[in-house]
Amino acid sequence: MTSCTDPLGLNNKRLFKDLKSSLPKVTRDSRNILEIRDDILYVWHAEKCCILTLNVTAVRGKNEDVPYQSLQPTDPPIFEVTNLLINETVTQLVLWGSLGIVVVELPKRWGKEGKFQGGKEVVSCLSHNLDGSCSQLSTLEVRKVRWHPGSTTDSHLVVLTSGNIFQLYECELGDAPKLTRTWKVGPSLHSPSKIPNFMSLGDTAVDFDFATPTVKQDGDKEIDVNKVSWKQIEWPILVLRGNGDVLIVRGNVLINQNKPVVFGSLSMYPQAVDNYGVESCSIMCLQTTPPIVVIAECTGKIYHAILMNENLEEDEKKTWSQYGSTYSLHTPEEALYVYECVEMELGLFYNDNDSKYTCPINLHGDRENRSRYFCSHNAGIHVVHVPMVTQLDDYVNANEESVDLYLPNLIKHSSAQYLVSTRTKYTARDEATPVLGFGLLLEPCILIALLHTGVVIDISVVDFYYIPKIETTAAVVSPSKKVTKEAFDTYIKQLLKRETSQPITMIGLRQNLSSREYLELLIRATTVFRKHFVHHDKVRDECNRKVRTLKALKTHQMKELESLTAMKKDLHEKAGNLAERYEDIKDKQEELARRAEEVLRLVHLKEPNMNPIERAEGEEIRKMSDKVKELHVRLEQLKKKKAANQSLLNEAEKSEAKNEIVFRQSQIDTITTNLTQMGKDIAELIVRAKTLQEQVDF
Repeated sequence: MTSCTDPLGLNNKRLFKDLKSSLPKVTRDSRNILEIRDDILYVWHAEKCCILTLNVTAVRGKNEDVPYQSLQPTDPPIFEVTNLLINETVTQLVLWGSLGIVVVELPKRWGKEGKFQGGKEVVSCLSHNLDGSCSQLSTLEVRKVRWHPGSTTDSHLVVLTSGNIFQLYECELGDAPKLTRTWKVGPSLHSPSKIPNFMSLGDTAVDFDFATPTVKQDGDKEIDVNKVSWKQIEWPILVLRGNGDVLIVRGNVLINQNKPVVFGSLSMYPQAVDNYGVESCSIMCLQTTPPIVVIAECTGKIYHAILMNENLEEDEKKTWSQYGSTYSLHTPEEALYVYECVEMELGLFYNDNDSKYTCPINLHGDRENRSRYFCSHNAGIHVVHVPMVTQLDDYVNANEESVDLYLPNLIKHSSAQYLVSTRTKYTARDEATPVLGFGLLLEPCILIALLHTGVVIDISVVDFYYIPKIETTAAVVSPSKKVTKEAFDTYIKQLLKRETSQPITMIGLRQNLSSREYLELLIRATTVFRKHFVHHDKVRDECNRKVRTLKALKTHQMKELESLTAMKKDLHEKAGNLAERYEDIKDKQEELARRAEEVLRLVHLKEPNMNPIERAEGEEIRKMSDKVKELHVRLEQLKKKKAANQSLLNEAEKSEAKNEIVFRQSQIDTITTNLTQMGKDIAELIVRAKTLQEQVDF
C-alpha cells in the first residue's frame, strides 16, 4: 500500500525493513549514509558492515518485493560511518566518519537490470582503510571528504581534518591508497590550557568545496584556449572556517611540482559587523562564471555571494606575515560579494518570541539543475532556487552587441521551499530528529530521504520557477531597440510564487501531541493554504482577463481570416486563368519551334555541294578505309606463314623421332662387359706404371 510520501513503496521493501532495525537509536546530527547514482541506491548497513544496493527503476510499477544486493568490503570500517560518497565515474565509494575513512572499489555491472556481477546476492569488494596511511588520522578528526574533480583517473581524494590540515590521497584501482601530499590552511590547534584554543574561537576549517576551474597563466602571455593542457587547469579550493571566514587554496595540487598557496581570508562586501555570522557550518560552490558561493549557518541563514576579483591598491597587497603573524596567509585577489540572504525555517510553529532551533545544515547540489540545491538538517529538508545562475549563464552567452540587456539583477530573489519537516516547537529540546540519508533520482527528479525513525520518503520535486528557454531563429528588431516583454506563463508563475510553504510533517512515533497542538498544526496549514488560495484567485482573474482578450483577438482574427479566404479564392481564379493562358502560349511556342526545325532540315538537304569541312572528313574516312584493307591483306599473309612454319616444325619432330638409336639387350650386355674389362686393364696398367716409377726413382 503506497502513500503520498512513498509512491514507490520503498518502506515495504525488504531492504529498508532490514535497514530500519540497524539504524542507531540515538543520533544527534544529520548525516548522509545514502546515495543514488545511475538509478542505483546505495545505503550503509551498520550491523552487517556492508553496503546495500537496490535498482530503484526496477521498483517502479511493481508491487512485489525486489531483491537487493549486498556489497561486502574486504576490510570493513570499525568506526561509525556517517557519510557515503561515490566518485564521478562510479568506480569507487568512500565510507567516512569523524574517526576514519574507507575506500571501496565498486564491482562491474552486467546482465538484466545492470546488477553487480550479474546478480549475486553478496558481492565481495576490495576496500582499503586509510587509518594506517597517516598517523595524524589517529589523533585528529575528519571534517570533510570530497573527490577531486580535476583528477584524470577520478581517483584522488581530498580530506580535511580538524587540525586545519588537508590530505590528498591517490586511490588507484587495485592498489592501496597513497598519501601524496599534505598542507595546512591554518595555525595549529595546540595551545596552553589557560589560553582559549582556536577551535573555541572559530578559527578551525569546517568545510570546503571546489570552485569553478581556472587556467594558470604563464607570465604576461595570452592564453590560447585551443592549446590549454589539463595540467594548466586549476581547481581553487574554498575553505570555510567556523567564524565565517573563507580561505582560497590555489595551485594544481595534483602535480607534485606545484605547491599549494593559501590565500585569505576573503573580504566580504558589503561589510557587516558580525562578518555575516559566527556559526558557519557548510559551504558549496555553484559551478557558474563567475562562481556563486553558498555559505550556510546553523541558525538557518544562507548567504549567496559571487566570487570576483577585488580592486586593491599596490600598498594593500601584503601578506599576513608582514604584520607579525606566526602563520603566513597571502592576501587574496578575490573577494565575496554577498547579494542576498535566504533564511530558512528550522521547524514549524515558531513565533517571533520563541527561541529558534539551531543545527548544522548540510548542502547538496543538484547534478541536473544547477539553479537549485537542497539543504538537509535536523529539522527536515529544504530546496533553494537560485535564479541568479540562469542570469549569469545568459550574461556569459550573450553577444557583445546585446550584452547590456542581460546584466544580472536582483528582481528575482532566491526562495527556500520547506519540503519535509521533522520538528516542531513542541518537540523536546534534547530530542534529535535528523535526516540520515539524502539522494536524488533523476528524470524525473524524485527526492529519497531516510529519516531518523527509519521511514523512507520519496516525493517528486517540481521546479515551479523553471521557465523553458525558447531560442529565436533570427532577430526581428535591433538589439538596441529590443523591448523585453514578460511571457504570460512567466507572469503566472510569478503570481504563484510561494512566500511560505507547508512541508510534509513527519512526526516521530514517540511524540504525543495534545489536541491544542494538533489544532495549531491545522491552523498553520489552513493559514498557509489560504495565502495560496489568494494567489490562485488572482491567477484565475488574470486567466479570465487573458481569455477575454484572446476571445476578442480570435473574433478579429476570424474576420481577417474570412477576408483572406475571399482574397485567396480570387487569387486562385486569377491563377487558373493565367495557367490556361500559359499553357496555350507554351503549345503555340512548341509548334513554331517544330516548324522552324523542319524548315532548316529542308534547306540543308537542298544544298548542292558539301562544305570544306565535310569534304575533309570524307577524305579522311576514305584513307582510313584503304589502310584497313591493307592491314587485312598483311594479316592474311602472316596467317599463311604461321601455318607453313607449323607444318615444318611437325615434320622436324617426326624425323628426330625416326633417327633415334635403339640397342637390344644382348648388345647392352656386350658393351657393359667390354667396358668392365677395359676398366680392369686400365687399373692394372696404372699399378705397373707406379711400380716402374718407384724402381726408376730408387
